[in-house]
Amino acid sequence: MTQSGDIALVNVTKRFGTTVAVDNLNLHLPHGSYCCLLGPSGCGKTTILRMIAGHETPTAGDVRIGGASVVGLPPVQRGTAMMFQNYALFPHLTVLDNVAFHLKMRGVGKAERRRRAYDMLARVQLDPFAARMPAQLSGGQQQRVALARALITNPRVLLLDEPLSALDEFLRLQMRGELRRLQQELGITFIHVTHTQLEAIAVADMVVVMEHGRIAQAGPAPEIYTRPHNAYVARFMGGHNVLNGTVTAVTHGMVTLVSAGGECYAALLPPQAVVEDAAVCCSIRRDRIVVTKAPPCGAAMPAEPNAVCGTVQAIEYQGAYVKVTIQRPEHEDFVAHVADSDFFTQHLDIGDRVVARWTVEDVHLLETEHACKPGRTMVEQSYGQAYDVTAM
Repeated sequence: MTQSGDIALVNVTKRFGTTVAVDNLNLHLPHGSYCCLLGPSGCGKTTILRMIAGHETPTAGDVRIGGASVVGLPPVQRGTAMMFQNYALFPHLTVLDNVAFHLKMRGVGKAERRRRAYDMLARVQLDPFAARMPAQLSGGQQQRVALARALITNPRVLLLDEPLSALDEFLRLQMRGELRRLQQELGITFIHVTHTQLEAIAVADMVVVMEHGRIAQAGPAPEIYTRPHNAYVARFMGGHNVLNGTVTAVTHGMVTLVSAGGECYAALLPPQAVVEDAAVCCSIRRDRIVVTKAPPCGAAMPAEPNAVCGTVQAIEYQGAYVKVTIQRPEHEDFVAHVADSDFFTQHLDIGDRVVARWTVEDVHLLETEHACKPGRTMVEQSYGQAYDVTAM
């Protein structure tokens, strides 16, 4: 069997009774990539992981590792290892024996398996704790033991199911870097399931955003964050405001949209076709917004493109920036991440009337009908699309 960790999911569907958990999914991950499957609970990401591992069988389609189909093969013959969310350490075994357990099951001699387990513990910086029991370790240390145990068999693919969810924020940040370092050092394929957006874009070469068993978008982490394909991805990734409008003009390299409330948005003409009277969604990154106090009551509000007015509903200090939530009657709340130095210069208060502005370059037109008002859509999103990371 080839040692390549190249993964291909071909027309994969998984049903549990009448529930479709994964719907005709196509995905190709090259050997040595770090991929995060990202999405809310129930979107199918863990089911995908379990089908690759061999703990679930596809209802239809094929799972290939290293170019060969593995459907029907037991987990031990797939060259994969899985690290579970709850670590699943044996409480009665030492750290060293926990890591060596899989080698013992494969008939490796005691001296050899202990040598290899100790070397793996050194790789995750836990060799001084080899004689301890799991209960004597912190949560982060137990997580490293589970990681070492998963890697001891030299898998070509490591599958991680919410590996950082049980850790506090400080340890999560530390272990993100550790996972990334190990993946680059070992050069094997990592597939990491998470529902945490920042975790995904921090560690992954490639992020796959899931929605109801389908791929909403797949690509490099910076692309997913800065150029979401549709309103679902923009909202799920956070960091974006999504606005709806109707195209009223396409001219001189510009697109003009008008919302149902009469707000005007201007954007640069995108590569895809845009037609007048189309219902379009656009997104604006929260950190690209400038917020100023509105004119006094009774004064005319500014009539300008790329500006919305509202009332400050919430203020959250986040350290480097302040999250300002602006309530707009009959619209979604609008959120701005204001640099702390700018915020404390003008010091906004809850209840203040404000104007949020952004530049035409910061408007990103979305390629989906999601959340747009009824009417002609700019681009239909094809969920049957095959995503090949090698082409991205």
